[in-house]
Amino acid sequence: MIIVAVVVAVFALGAVAIWAMARFDVPGLSEPVTTESATPLPLGSIGAGDVADVRFDQAIRGYRMGQVDLALSRLAQELADRDQEITRLRLRTSTAGQPQGPDRLGEATVRHLQSQEGVDHTQQTGGQDR
Repeated sequence: MIIVAVVVAVFALGAVAIWAMARFDVPGLSEPVTTESATPLPLGSIGAGDVADVRFDQAIRGYRMGQVDLALSRLAQELADRDQEITRLRLRTSTAGQPQGPDRLGEATVRHLQSQEGVDHTQQTGGQDR
């Protein structure tokens, strides 16, 4: 019976010691770290170097899908924004010098800009519309 009491006492003392180390700072122990080493895309504008620096954590069957999906959606949005800006600037520069119709810009470009900005660009292109 004494042996059982000693074993129970040792386990109880060990449980209290573990609880105290988890609850309070113990000198000499470093802060806990995460096992994730992913380098996500930065906020704001994304450059070619940022894409080259992206790193994903490996999972059992490849990479963590959430990290990859987030990076791909950010890249898709950034590319769509740049394409829209390029199209807008091309339209502005082509209509600034002399009036040009949709033949020069392409009907799809004019329709895309009209749907994106809600502005009637046929007035800027000389009123020509097919």
